[in-house]
Amino acid sequence: MIYGFNFTVLPFLLARSGVPVDRIASVIAIASLPGVLAVLIAPFVDIKLRRRTWLVIGMFGTAIAACIYFPLIGASHLILMTTLIFGGGMVTFLVMAACGGLMVRMLTSTDQSKAAAWTQVGILGGGALSAAMVLWLVARMPLVAAGFCFAVATVLVGYIPFTIPEPAPEASPWFRGRLLAIGKEIWALARSRKRRWGSLLLLSPCSTGDQREVMQPATVSATVLAEQLLRRGLTD
Repeated sequence: MIYGFNFTVLPFLLARSGVPVDRIASVIAIASLPGVLAVLIAPFVDIKLRRRTWLVIGMFGTAIAACIYFPLIGASHLILMTTLIFGGGMVTFLVMAACGGLMVRMLTSTDQSKAAAWTQVGILGGGALSAAMVLWLVARMPLVAAGFCFAVATVLVGYIPFTIPEPAPEASPWFRGRLLAIGKEIWALARSRKRRWGSLLLLSPCSTGDQREVMQPATVSATVLAEQLLRRGLTD
């Protein structure tokens, strides 16, 4: 749901509030950073708690963050709003990391590919529907109320993971040696001659989807500029 907000609703609301185009581009770029910093967040879902629990934490954290930063959308609290959106995005990525871990642990290899495909369908469809929902809400109520409704919808969906029959996790330390082990695995993968080019393709922006995040500020700037030029042409 947060993707539809960050890349559709947020630029629209900021432009409507009179925020300059370059500042909108900066906000969207910072809001996109959690996807780039995902490698720092993903290890959390492998420690202590069930992955479904981390998934719920991510969804409830998203709802709480939305309640806080929705009323701040506008030119008056731009830095604080951007900081809160970035922090909320870091928490939101726990959802993606936990979903990936659950698919690996709970499903067969055949079902994993199907689940991954449906995950992408959910991201695309959920982003579009959530954006449409929030745009409908902000046209009829204050931002505080719209943020609360968005949070309620997120929390209701957040109860679904509790229906997943995930077994209790094995005992594990927090981060003792874990990040070092991850680094060694990445280095070994990069040095492997058989997997070198495949790894490069996997980590490239085309494969990870980060290219869309990088290009988003330019897209937002062009959209808002086109809207301003259109309005100026209609008034001249």
